[in-house]
Amino acid sequence: MISMNEDKDKLNYFIVDSTAIIHQFMLENELKDNDLLLVPELLEDELKSSESKSVLTVLEAEDKIIKTAPSSESIEKISKIAMETGDISALSKIDLHVLALSLDFPDSVVYSDDNAVQNVCKKLNVKFQSFQFKIKHQREYFWKCTVCRSKFTYKLDSCPDCGSSTKRYFKKK
Repeated sequence: MISMNEDKDKLNYFIVDSTAIIHQFMLENELKDNDLLLVPELLEDELKSSESKSVLTVLEAEDKIIKTAPSSESIEKISKIAMETGDISALSKIDLHVLALSLDFPDSVVYSDDNAVQNVCKKLNVKFQSFQFKIKHQREYFWKCTVCRSKFTYKLDSCPDCGSSTKRYFKKK
């Protein structure tokens, strides 16, 4: 557990997904003394390039990274919310962990370019920052058969009614 010095400012937690590391965003922005990056333990599995691995190494050397796992309760809650928004099929296991950490660490900020991560953040009123891609409005997705027009709340490769393909849509507000 992290201990706080009474003299120090409140710690700021930034929950980082792989896009923050891959785009080297965390190196380009200067971190303050009281800023800490929370990284899902699984993140290293998603980093493939030597550049992204070296960014992670540099941040670890600066003692700015805390590798942690979210609570199982938070993962379960995030999975349910992602089902409601229709984002569950677009979220990786690491994305789910990033979002679950935002529940375990209230008042944190999620760094992600992933539209599905941002969409769930909007649904939860969790602060997020992006680097290149930022959604403007929260959306709820559904799938519809391209032939018989049956609607589904989750992704299906083919319609159980007629066997045709399905397509993803979002509810217009």
